Amino acid sequence: MFETEMLFAFGLFSLGLYGVSSKRDFLRLFFSLEILLNAVILMLGITAHYLGMTQNIVLAYMVMILATLEAALGLLIFAAANKIAKVVTPDELQGEAHE
Repeated sequence: MFETEMLFAFGLFSLGLYGVSSKRDFLRLFFSLEILLNAVILMLGITAHYLGMTQNIVLAYMVMILATLEAALGLLIFAAANKIAKVVTPDELQGEAHE
Protein backbone atom coordinates (compact mmCIF):
# COMPACT_ATOMS: atom_id res chain seq x y z
CA MET A 1 0.00 0.00 0.00
CA PHE A 2 2.82 2.38 0.85
CA GLU A 3 4.45 1.85 -2.54
CA THR A 4 1.30 2.62 -4.55
CA GLU A 5 0.64 5.81 -2.59
CA MET A 6 4.22 6.98 -3.03
CA LEU A 7 4.06 6.09 -6.73
CA PHE A 8 0.97 8.30 -7.06
CA ALA A 9 2.72 11.17 -5.24
CA PHE A 10 5.82 10.73 -7.40
CA GLY A 11 3.60 10.82 -10.50
CA LEU A 12 2.10 14.12 -9.34
CA PHE A 13 5.58 15.49 -8.69
CA SER A 14 6.72 14.41 -12.17
CA LEU A 15 3.67 16.06 -13.74
CA GLY A 16 4.39 19.31 -11.90
CA LEU A 17 8.06 19.19 -12.83
CA TYR A 18 7.17 18.70 -16.49
CA GLY A 19 4.75 21.63 -16.32
CA VAL A 20 7.32 23.93 -14.74
CA SER A 21 9.99 23.05 -17.29
CA SER A 22 7.81 23.26 -20.40
CA LYS A 23 5.17 25.96 -19.90
CA ARG A 24 5.77 29.68 -20.26
CA ASP A 25 2.58 31.46 -19.29
CA PHE A 26 1.86 32.49 -15.71
CA LEU A 27 -1.22 30.42 -15.03
CA ARG A 28 0.17 27.09 -16.20
CA LEU A 29 3.48 27.73 -14.49
CA PHE A 30 1.69 28.65 -11.29
CA PHE A 31 -0.51 25.55 -11.30
CA SER A 32 2.52 23.37 -12.00
CA LEU A 33 4.26 24.84 -8.95
CA GLU A 34 1.16 24.13 -6.89
CA ILE A 35 1.16 20.52 -8.07
CA LEU A 36 4.83 20.25 -7.05
CA LEU A 37 4.10 21.64 -3.59
CA ASN A 38 1.09 19.40 -3.04
CA ALA A 39 3.03 16.33 -4.18
CA VAL A 40 5.74 17.04 -1.61
CA ILE A 41 3.14 17.55 1.14
CA LEU A 42 1.49 14.28 0.09
CA MET A 43 4.83 12.44 0.21
CA LEU A 44 5.58 13.78 3.68
CA GLY A 45 2.10 12.87 4.90
CA ILE A 46 2.31 9.34 3.51
CA THR A 47 5.73 8.82 5.06
CA ALA A 48 4.63 10.17 8.45
CA HIS A 49 1.54 7.95 8.44
CA TYR A 50 3.59 4.91 7.47
CA LEU A 51 6.10 5.59 10.27
CA GLY A 52 3.34 6.25 12.83
CA MET A 53 4.22 9.90 13.39
CA THR A 54 0.74 11.39 13.46
CA GLN A 55 1.21 13.78 16.39
CA ASN A 56 2.20 16.69 14.09
CA ILE A 57 -0.98 16.69 12.03
CA VAL A 58 -1.60 20.35 12.96
CA LEU A 59 1.65 21.29 11.26
CA ALA A 60 0.50 19.53 8.09
CA TYR A 61 -2.78 21.46 8.19
CA MET A 62 -0.87 24.72 8.60
CA VAL A 63 1.25 23.93 5.56
CA MET A 64 -1.90 23.22 3.54
CA ILE A 65 -3.45 26.51 4.69
CA LEU A 66 -0.30 28.41 3.72
CA ALA A 67 -0.31 26.70 0.32
CA THR A 68 -3.91 27.81 -0.20
CA LEU A 69 -3.05 31.39 0.72
CA GLU A 70 -0.07 31.26 -1.61
CA ALA A 71 -2.33 30.03 -4.42
CA ALA A 72 -4.74 32.91 -3.86
CA LEU A 73 -1.87 35.42 -3.87
CA GLY A 74 -0.47 33.94 -7.07
CA LEU A 75 -3.83 34.21 -8.80
CA LEU A 76 -4.10 37.84 -7.70
CA ILE A 77 -0.65 38.57 -9.13
CA PHE A 78 -1.65 36.86 -12.38
CA ALA A 79 -4.88 38.86 -12.60
CA ALA A 80 -3.06 42.14 -11.91
CA ALA A 81 -0.35 41.43 -14.49
CA ASN A 82 -2.97 40.46 -17.04
CA LYS A 83 -5.03 43.59 -16.38
CA ILE A 84 -2.08 46.00 -16.42
CA ALA A 85 0.14 44.58 -19.14
CA LYS A 86 -2.38 42.51 -21.17
CA VAL A 87 0.12 39.62 -21.40
CA VAL A 88 0.22 36.20 -19.78
CA THR A 89 3.82 35.18 -20.49
CA PRO A 90 6.60 36.24 -18.11
CA ASP A 91 8.99 36.84 -21.04
CA GLU A 92 6.78 39.60 -22.45
CA LEU A 93 6.06 41.28 -19.11
CA GLN A 94 7.97 44.50 -18.60
CA GLY A 95 7.93 47.32 -16.08
CA GLU A 96 5.50 49.41 -18.11
CA ALA A 97 2.11 48.46 -19.51
CA HIS A 98 1.88 47.79 -23.23
CA GLU A 99 -0.37 50.07 -25.24
